[in-house]
Formats: sequence, C-alpha cells, structure tokens
Amino acid sequence: MSDGPSETRKLDLGNAAALTVIVVGIVVATLLLYYLIDVLILLFLGVVVAAALEPWHTRLSRLGLPKGLAVLLIYLLFATALVLMGLLVVPVLIKEISTFAAAVPEHYATARAALHASPSSLLRLLGERLPLFAALPQGLSGSSAALFAGALGFTTGMVTFVVSLVTVLVVGFYWTMEVPRLERLLLSFFPVARRAHVLSIWQEIEFKLGAFIRGQGLAMLAIGVASGLGYLVLGLPHVLALAVLAGLFEAVPLIGPILAAVPALLVALPLGLPTVLMVIGFSALLQFLENNWLIPRVMSHAVGVSALVALVAVLAFGTLYGVLGIFIAIPLAAVLQVLLDRMVINAEPVPEAYSVTADPLAGLRARVQVLRQQMRLRLRERDTRMGDDGQTPDQVVDATDQHIEQAAERVEQLITAVQETAGPLDTAGRATVVEGLEDATQQIEHAVERVDTLETEAPDSMESSTPAEEAAVVAVQQATRDVGAAVERVETALTEAQHDADAGAEGQALRPTAPTPPPAAQPGCAKT
Repeated sequence: MSDGPSETRKLDLGNAAALTVIVVGIVVATLLLYYLIDVLILLFLGVVVAAALEPWHTRLSRLGLPKGLAVLLIYLLFATALVLMGLLVVPVLIKEISTFAAAVPEHYATARAALHASPSSLLRLLGERLPLFAALPQGLSGSSAALFAGALGFTTGMVTFVVSLVTVLVVGFYWTMEVPRLERLLLSFFPVARRAHVLSIWQEIEFKLGAFIRGQGLAMLAIGVASGLGYLVLGLPHVLALAVLAGLFEAVPLIGPILAAVPALLVALPLGLPTVLMVIGFSALLQFLENNWLIPRVMSHAVGVSALVALVAVLAFGTLYGVLGIFIAIPLAAVLQVLLDRMVINAEPVPEAYSVTADPLAGLRARVQVLRQQMRLRLRERDTRMGDDGQTPDQVVDATDQHIEQAAERVEQLITAVQETAGPLDTAGRATVVEGLEDATQQIEHAVERVDTLETEAPDSMESSTPAEEAAVVAVQQATRDVGAAVERVETALTEAQHDADAGAEGQALRPTAPTPPPAAQPGCAKT
C-alpha cells in the first residue's frame, strides 16, 4: 500500500512537466510568430506565386523545357512586362504631375476669386482669409523638413517593396523546385488510409492559392480594358497609360479603384469641369460593376471565398500587418476555409483500425517494419508530383506503392492482433497462420523488389511510357495483386482457426460433468 501515494506523486510530476513543456512551446511559437511575421508573410506570398505559376511551367515542361528553366522564363516575361509598363506609365505620370503643378497657381487664383465673388458671406470670409499664392511658399517653408522626410520615406518604401518582390519570387522558385519532396515528406507521416484525404486537402489549397492570383490577374485585365475604353470615349489623352495604371491599382484591395481614378482626374482637369464630372461618374459606375458583378463571380468561382469574408479578412489582416497583410488576406482566408471545411465541418470519418485474431513472430514483425520504412523513404525520395489518377507510369507506381504499404500495414496488424488471442488457437491452426504470414511477407518483399527494378530500369518514365516500361508496370501490378491474395489467405486461415477454437471451447462447455456427491452429515445432527 505504500506505493500508492508515491505512484500518484510521480504521475502528478509527469503531468506537470508535460504541461510545462506545452506551455513553454506555445509561448516560444507565439514569440517566433510575432518577431518573424514579416518573413512568414513573404514565404506565404512565395508559395502563392508558385501555386499560380504551376499550370504554366507544367505546360512548358511538357514541351521539353526543364522545370527550373521554365520558371525562370516565366519570371523573365514578367520582368519584361513590368519594365514595358514602367516605360509606358512613368513618363506620362511625370508629365501630368508637372503640368498640374504648373497650373496650380492659376487654379488657386481662380478659386480664390470665385470665393470673393460668392453671394455667401461664409465663402466670402473664407476667400478673404486665404493668402495670395505668392505668400504660400513662406508658410510652407517650415514644412520643408517634413516634405523631405516624406520623400525619403517613400524612397525607402520603394526599395523595401523591390526587395520584398525579389524575395517572394526567389521563394516561389525554390518552392516550385522542392514541392514534390515536401509533399511526399508530409504524406509519409500519415497512414496509407489517410494519405488520399490529406493529399486532396493539399491539392485543393494549392489550387485555390493559384486560382486567387490568376483570378486577380483576370480582374486586373478586365478593369484595365474597361477603363481604357471608357477613357477613350470620354476623350482623355494618354488612354493606354491610364488603362495600365487602372489595371495595376486593381491589385490593391478596397482602395484600388479609388487610386486608379486619381491619375484620370489629373489628366481631366485641364479639359474642364464637365470632363472631370464625367470621369468621376465613370469611375463610380465602374467600381459599382466591379464590386457587385465582376469580383464576386471571378473570386467566388476561383477562390470560393464570399465577398463578406474577403472584406472582413482584408480589414483584419490589414489592421494587424499593414500592406502585406492586405495582400495575404484573401488567399489566407481561402486556406483557412478549406481546412475548416475538410477537417471540421465536412470532415471524413477516420477509418477504423483493421483488427482480426492472430499471434506474431518477432522476426516477421521486424521484416514488415523494415519494409514499411523502406517504402516511406521511397515515397519521399521521388521528385515528381503525386497523383492517384494513374495517367503516367510514375503515378501507377505511386498507386502500387500505396497498395503494397497498405498490405504491409494489414500484415503487421494481423501479427499484433493475433498475439492478443493466441492461447485459444491450437498448434495446427497457429502453424497455418504463421505460415500464411510468412508467405504474405515474402510476397510484399517481392513486390517491393519489382518496384525498385522498375524505377531503376526506367528512371525517366514520368512523361512517357515505352512497351517495355508498360510490361514492367503490368508485372508490378501483378505482384501487388499477389500480395493482396496472400494477405487474404492469411485472414481466411485466421478466421477458420478462430472458428475451430471457438467451436472447441463451446463443445467443452457443453460436455456433461460428473454429479456432485451429497455433503457429509455434520456430527451431532439427528437423522430424519
């Protein structure tokens, strides 16, 4: 009885230590998340860019280009487009800003004269209080330091933006090159029965991240074309540059359409008040159509995030993390929505553990565990994307590996489960079961060797299949069927052995027993 309190104290200390480790881990993770949030955001944006470029570099790879060269070619086209847009837009912006700055004194004097001639006493008083334009630089001279600081901050911000953009593109490149290995590494930690579900979640998240960028690009193109046509009808100069600016500003959530209207208003000012009002009306109409028709259809179909969720996400992440938070809000909301839907709301039931009655040998268990570890390593080492549709030889090999590893799991579960009820089995039944387990393990080893031979003889079979490779694939699939048949024979033998043992136990229970003799008379008791 003295061990009770001591054992309780040990358990309490163990629980306290485990709880302390968990709390410390949560605190450390929170601190890392807080101090490295900018780095994590850039990494996430790089993953988004890689997901968006995947269909394009996949098509280029099918034409014979290496994956890395295909991604670099896409980056080169992207950089060329940026340079061309800069050459097209920047001179127009400089010219229009210079023209606007030169016309500011005249517009200021006109506005001041209009206030002086106004019938409203309040407006006349405001006009009298306004100084002459020649006196404004004296009042502004004190703020020159602030203007210089603002210009310096803008320059620093532009440099930071360029560095961040390059970082995102570099992360996207390396993620594209390493994602097959990362995908296989992640899946290797899950049981075979759960890998298809985890892979579908991974692929859905990747699709939505890529679809967001492609949908955003489609929206930018649509707004740019619509703005160009509208400005052309209104008679504005520099239509092409204004259309490019409108398309670029569309990438900024919430305030993008407002920013796109500013250059158009600067260009419309010299054309008179009617043109300015028409530009304002056109911008408001375009924003209404965008918010109520274009964006809900493009983003809802591409990402699956409702307009309300997107608005809340932009406000929340923009408040927390600034400009970068605004850009990651919608794709991160899409990721969270997929995880909640597939893991909480519409979660698939976890398959029950396979269990029958059997008794293992330690040697068989060790061999099966070595085979499973070997297949996990092979799953991680392949450098192609996983798939379960069997369109390429590599995908056939992947599916074959899944079947083989699942059979190995079943054999190990058979070995474990029979150990729990080995007593009731007779000697013949136990020998039959062990022989079946030995045969199934040999079949698994044989199938693993066939897959290794296939990969050694045809290492570049991802995009093509020759008759010899097809014959090898057929041989591997036959080996997989042999594994399944061997495992089924073991299950049948176990079922029969267990049935015979249960029948023998039932017969033993029904066998008649000898009658119990009457108890002897107690001394001192009278006979009746």
